[in-house]
Amino acid sequence: MPLINVHLQKGVFEESRIDKISGAIQGALMEVLKIPADDFFQVIHELPKNRYRHTQSFVGMSYTDELITLQVTILAGRPRETRLALHKALNRRLVEEAGISHDDLFINIYEIAGENASFGRGEAQRAHISAGASASA
Repeated sequence: MPLINVHLQKGVFEESRIDKISGAIQGALMEVLKIPADDFFQVIHELPKNRYRHTQSFVGMSYTDELITLQVTILAGRPRETRLALHKALNRRLVEEAGISHDDLFINIYEIAGENASFGRGEAQRAHISAGASASA
């Protein structure tokens, strides 16, 4: 059930490159979290420069106009090692497939209990997955 929010500066990436960004993200999710291909929920936000503000450097990183902020919402319960592997896979794939700098990817992973997500019909289809259980989607 990963819900992906991608934030980019408007006008920096061509549509073909946005498609590569999207594909790289989905590929990393499938690789690390073992989600099926049709578990695909992405929202891509392109913001004007005056609404997409960030520092030029932080904790040894140097950011350009190609900075991508990525919010990944997943069901709780995956081991710490899996989440750390997801950071690495997302960075590796976006660098290789979309051609961004290693520094230009800022990731936040949010974990939620299964009862906090509905795929439709007002039902929490993954309500059985709680913060202490192992997540499967």
